[in-house]
Amino acid sequence: MNRLTESLARASILLGLSSILLSCAGAVRMDAPVISEWDARKAVLESLSEWEFTGSINVRDAEEAHSSRIRWRQNNELYRINLWGTFNIGATEVNGKPGEVRIEQEGEEPIITDTPEQLLYDRIGYELPVTELNFWIKGIPAPGPSQELSFADNQQLLSFVQAGWRVDYLGYTNFGQQTLPTRIRVQKPPLRLDLIRLNWTLPSTEPLTE
Repeated sequence: MNRLTESLARASILLGLSSILLSCAGAVRMDAPVISEWDARKAVLESLSEWEFTGSINVRDAEEAHSSRIRWRQNNELYRINLWGTFNIGATEVNGKPGEVRIEQEGEEPIITDTPEQLLYDRIGYELPVTELNFWIKGIPAPGPSQELSFADNQQLLSFVQAGWRVDYLGYTNFGQQTLPTRIRVQKPPLRLDLIRLNWTLPSTEPLTE
């Protein structure tokens, strides 16, 4: 082998090694850490009881579409949901704990109820499955029967059907040590809810108070 051939061969080897290293580095940067077994992953997410996310919620039915910003804070059994730009009817805050939900809407008297779903439907005109969403937004079904679970190769949940709703996870990324959804589609035709650009904080930095 002459000197030129030897140099070209050495360069080819170096380029090959560089490509391998770059591809490995890219995988580390791009792939969020996941728990390989679904049961273990589900248990971790079920135990996640303090969190906060902000994002947007787009609502569409057979006749119209609306968008709103959303902020959801969960502290064990207490939760606070803020919606602003709320479907063109003003800012809304929902404070909940077991057996009691308080809904305050801009320009309206506060209302206290035992479950939020019907009252939110009366106020904003759309069904918002708050009780189940507490689980769905973390990437797991709510307690109770669920059907048609579909998984990616890494055991991240892709979709399922529960309580008459179909839930699709269209994006995940890592926040701290957890891999959580960033884009979720929840639909019960003709109604479709898209939660997008979800940005999570774990755990919540300020405690909620009753």
